[in-house]
Order: sequence, then C-alpha cells, then structure tokens
Amino acid sequence: MDYPQINIKLLSEEDRELVKQAKQRAEELRLTFKEFVLNCIKQALVEESPDDADNATAAEIEALKAQIAALEEKVNIPSATKTEVNTLQERLNQLRVGISNEIKKDREQLASLTLAISRLESQIEQLIPSLNLQVDGEGDADSDSDWIFGEGSAAELPLT
Repeated sequence: MDYPQINIKLLSEEDRELVKQAKQRAEELRLTFKEFVLNCIKQALVEESPDDADNATAAEIEALKAQIAALEEKVNIPSATKTEVNTLQERLNQLRVGISNEIKKDREQLASLTLAISRLESQIEQLIPSLNLQVDGEGDADSDSDWIFGEGSAAELPLT
C-alpha cells in the first residue's frame, strides 16, 4: 500500500526558522512534528471561508441556538453531591436487605403454614373412618347443617 508523503524543500532562511519554531511548539504541546503539521493543516481546512459566512443568516443562527437550548433542557440532569449519592446507595442497600429478610420470613411462615395444614389433613384423614358422616342433600351448601355428625361432635376432635 502506498502511503502519502510530503517532501518540501525550504531554501530560505525564513522558512528554516519557521520549521525550527514549529518543532519547538510541537515539543511544548508534546506532539511529534508530524502530528503538529497535520493539526495545522486540519485547522486551516476547517476555517470558514468568507462565502460560507454570508450564506448563514442571523435567523438561521438564532433558530439553531433555540434548538440547542431546547435539547439542553431535555437532557438537563440535576447534579448530586458525592454524599447524596452515597446516602442513596446506602438506603438502597438497606431496602434490598430488608426485602430479602421479609422474603425469608414469608418463606418460613409459608413453610410453617404448609406443615400445619399437612398435619391437619393427616389428622382429618385418620378421623374420617371413625366418624359416621352423613351429607344432608337439602339446604345451603355453605351452612353448617350440611354435615351431621354421628357418634361424636366437632368439639371432641383432637387438633394438635
């Protein structure tokens, strides 16, 4: 691949002095001479020509300024101090720990309730053969009179 190369012969003392000053300035900017020269070329190419300035009207410039202001308002993010951010992070961590603890308690309570229901179901299954249960076909399904207890009463059932 061919890389472009610039070879310039500087014959006058004034040109040599200009190169010397450019090298010195590049060192001050901590750039290589090549980087410095390329930056100078870029800047020269970016500079506006007089024709371009005439094309932009004051109204267009004002319209662009208004658009920029509107965009700045949309992206305006309130700033916070480091202390405020740390406080928010600490509060967030406290909430996370609190929620985890509540979930743990709920799981423990749910496990406890599941075990209690399982025990009750087991005791009810053991009691069913010893009871003489009859279903009353008439009446409200939600009423207590649907179940008629034979030999014992509900108050006598051991529920532990």
